[in-house]
Amino acid sequence: MTLKIFVLVAGASIGLAAMPASAQEAGTAPEAAPAVEQTCELHVWPTDNYIGVNMGLLSGFGPIGAVADMEAHKGKVATVKDLMREYLGPEVQMAELDRMNYRAMLKLPDTYRVILEEPTPFNEDLKNNPELKAKVKAMNAKIKAGERLSGSTNPCYAELITTHIFYHKAMMYGSNLFTGWIYREFPATGKAKKTATGQVKNPLEHFPPKTPEMVDQAKAELRDAYSKDFAEYVEKKVFGGKAAK
Repeated sequence: MTLKIFVLVAGASIGLAAMPASAQEAGTAPEAAPAVEQTCELHVWPTDNYIGVNMGLLSGFGPIGAVADMEAHKGKVATVKDLMREYLGPEVQMAELDRMNYRAMLKLPDTYRVILEEPTPFNEDLKNNPELKAKVKAMNAKIKAGERLSGSTNPCYAELITTHIFYHKAMMYGSNLFTGWIYREFPATGKAKKTATGQVKNPLEHFPPKTPEMVDQAKAELRDAYSKDFAEYVEKKVFGGKAAK
């Protein structure tokens, strides 16, 4: 199977805590920790690209007949892709990465400011959208050429691109969640000096849920598998030397 990759921006802000009352009364301010000047950029693309494959005797993935207890599925049967999109959307992906302190896992110092980009798109949406298809083609060309995906010219720059989230079920191997990423680091000018591409997998037992009572367990399991995928990707692909260059 050939899995393509995809693409676009938001930002972040910080707040200042008020001075404790005790310090004000004493007439002296507590020593503040020196501020970290965020001079570098890490551009992050979560994904909307969900894939489901069943390699059983009757292959293909139609409706799974799982749960229909939520308003989103009323009157229709949920598919694996529907449930992945609902349980593990871009916001959930970023929440899991933040929980894991993914910048530290990538060995990036606090000087890296996260720039959140638009999620890479659902592969099936390219079929009837020439503009989106052309945008994805341009992204793939930039990645192949080692060029930056964003227009940033910051001399301290890196990218983390989630290419797909892939549910795979096979009779001999059970159910697994695969997640694909591309991590790239750039010098002040020129092409990427490091590229780590690959996908990893972790097993699933409770997703997709078969009854309404299993929904919460299935959600938690999917998030956990995604987080384990990232940790394994960083260990094996980013720093393991198997896919990095």
